[in-house]
Amino acid sequence: MDGNIIDIKRFSLHDGEGIRTTVFLKGCGLRCAWCHNPEGMDGGISLWYLGSQCIRCRACLGVCPSGALSSPDGEEPFIRIDQGRCVKCGRCVEACPTTALSFDGRRLSSAAVAEIVLRDRDFYRQSGGGVTISGGDPLVQHRFALEILATCRAAGVRTVIETCMQGPWEVLEAFLPVTDSFLVDLKLSDPIMHERFTGRGNTLIRENYRRLAAAAKDLLTRIPLIPGVTATEDNIRALARFVAESNPGGRVELINFNPLAADKYRLMDRDRSFFRGMKPLGSEALDGLYGILAEEGLKPVREHRSRAARA
Repeated sequence: MDGNIIDIKRFSLHDGEGIRTTVFLKGCGLRCAWCHNPEGMDGGISLWYLGSQCIRCRACLGVCPSGALSSPDGEEPFIRIDQGRCVKCGRCVEACPTTALSFDGRRLSSAAVAEIVLRDRDFYRQSGGGVTISGGDPLVQHRFALEILATCRAAGVRTVIETCMQGPWEVLEAFLPVTDSFLVDLKLSDPIMHERFTGRGNTLIRENYRRLAAAAKDLLTRIPLIPGVTATEDNIRALARFVAESNPGGRVELINFNPLAADKYRLMDRDRSFFRGMKPLGSEALDGLYGILAEEGLKPVREHRSRAARA
């Protein structure tokens, strides 16, 4: 079947062991204020306008067959897109001389994605790597993701998914037979805070985590460290205790804040005020939060990298 992807990144050294190919799918069940792949939130494919790339030649306006593009005099952004009228024909993208217009994804068949992934099976075999389905979140396009994983698994390639677990248990459970390792995100313990910053409560996520911890062979829990939001001692302590109850002695990795996300929002002409003043945590603060994980009997994972990267 066909599905919408953001990108396919070959020779990745993150998101699992060894040399990997990571497939980023469109669509996510959450709307995290700090999302590092905001183009992956929606499942559909949209046209982007990057104002910083535009030379204001208006070449795109003359080729759009549906009148989806306009350029109001004296107003910013210089090019405006009516997504409801855009038919995704790509003529404006071809006409643009500076890539100021581009699509935020593409549509491929599961067979085509698997063919790209399997090109590097020799590297996976040598490094202990494989394929990771990320996003967005693979639970949104789960049938598409499952077909890719099943094909790769049948070819002897190790499989990983990265998920926020916001979806029905029946969907998440369907990944168990074709997934070797699960990378799962926990963000906030307090349900009110969780809904405020992700658009959803965390009751379903916590229940899915409990079930997955009991069923999965390999599970790595990851917590993004967003200054002033998730990166607090109270939140890390509460999440650590929840993990310790559900997955005693489980591995937990803290993902330090990455300021590069703000640049992507800028390129997309989206509000980036949320990121104003945020910086990655220093080593002392990181040590303190990792110490909490150890105190709760968990196995801290620091700078999770592939075997190849550590060699």
